Amino acid sequence: MQDSQALHNAAQILRPVPFPPNASSPIFVLGSVRSGTSAVGQALTRGAGIPGKDEGHVNTLLQMASEAVDRVVGNFPASGGRYLINDFDHEAFKLHMRNFVAAFFAQRCPAGRWADKSPDDFPTSPSIRSAPMLLELFPNARFVYCLRRGIENVLSRTTKFPQVPFWYHCRSWATTVVTWHEVRGQLGDRWIEVRQEELALQPAKVADAMASFLGFDKAQHAGLKHSFEQDRPEQSRPAGEGHALSLEETGWDKGLRDVFLRECSQAMELAGYELGGGARTDGGALKLFCASAESSSSTELRGVPAARHRPLNRDDFTLGPAPRGTRAMVTYRDLVLASRTRFTAEPRVQGPSSLLVEFGIEIRNQASIVVATGSVRVHGGRGTSPLDVRIPAGNHGVCTATIWTEVIEGEGADSTQAEWRAPAFQS
Repeated sequence: MQDSQALHNAAQILRPVPFPPNASSPIFVLGSVRSGTSAVGQALTRGAGIPGKDEGHVNTLLQMASEAVDRVVGNFPASGGRYLINDFDHEAFKLHMRNFVAAFFAQRCPAGRWADKSPDDFPTSPSIRSAPMLLELFPNARFVYCLRRGIENVLSRTTKFPQVPFWYHCRSWATTVVTWHEVRGQLGDRWIEVRQEELALQPAKVADAMASFLGFDKAQHAGLKHSFEQDRPEQSRPAGEGHALSLEETGWDKGLRDVFLRECSQAMELAGYELGGGARTDGGALKLFCASAESSSSTELRGVPAARHRPLNRDDFTLGPAPRGTRAMVTYRDLVLASRTRFTAEPRVQGPSSLLVEFGIEIRNQASIVVATGSVRVHGGRGTSPLDVRIPAGNHGVCTATIWTEVIEGEGADSTQAEWRAPAFQS
């Protein structure tokens, strides 16, 4: 038989007392993966200087563990005491888990303001579902919900995570939308919504709204705005925020389009998005970007090391140049060029005037037939030279484009840069 002290300790454990609320002021960044959570999280931590890890997910674990407890206990309804689990105080058990997480946060996170980005990629959206519980743990918390139109979100998901089933991407995105609408009413005035297309097209306006909502000082506001205007973290597809894609423009076959409609139609309507495509702005440019590890499934860099291909800002990047006699190339796959009639750029060479570099592009259609190509030669130190390539009308399907730089005359140095300025497909 257990001694009296052990029984006393057991009784205390079985009657847990809630951990006191945390007085810090966390900013929780929520939303589906590939919806701008990285841009917002980076702007908070690196731009505004708010402490925080790249991602959190402690709240995701607590929410999923709590739901698992309810699911198991609910599978064995009370039946005259025949099951031992009928006597199990599962609410006390969940409180133990909650206390552990609360103590972890108290130990590991700063006393003031800090940021936590925990995007959802589970089909039940546990991170978003945890928001009301987080507000109980942190009464001073604020929530930033990131949203992206379903068609573009699923395209981005399938590009970065091609091994995941298409239906899963669709269902996961749709669930984040529905779940957010279910829980946001429990958060009072503690939340703000950031739409990816607005962040891309009007970064300063989004920065103003977020800074006001979060009570940022002038320096934090400026850092947030600078990050939104200059950075494109974790981009995996060319940026075409000025044009909303229709289902036909995605390149998906009828079977995939039907899956999207079945899984996402309700959420699209709930989020205020239409299924039809069209221009969001007069320009409708489809901007190329600096390829990276994040975009490796949709781009390929050849001819130069990654260190010679780096972003200058959100719209411009370097591409070599490669050693003379070779080409530095980036191939972009999965391009939907519907309604785009031109490719434009303003190449520039940072180097001696004796250096002559060719900048070029080749566009192939879905059948791998070249539909457009063009190039321009630029001398070092002489400013930009326009590159304007016409794209013939027609349905080219899902296209591939390769851009290149090649030294034609002279020799470069380690400091020499071949700069692709504002490369984009225009409507």
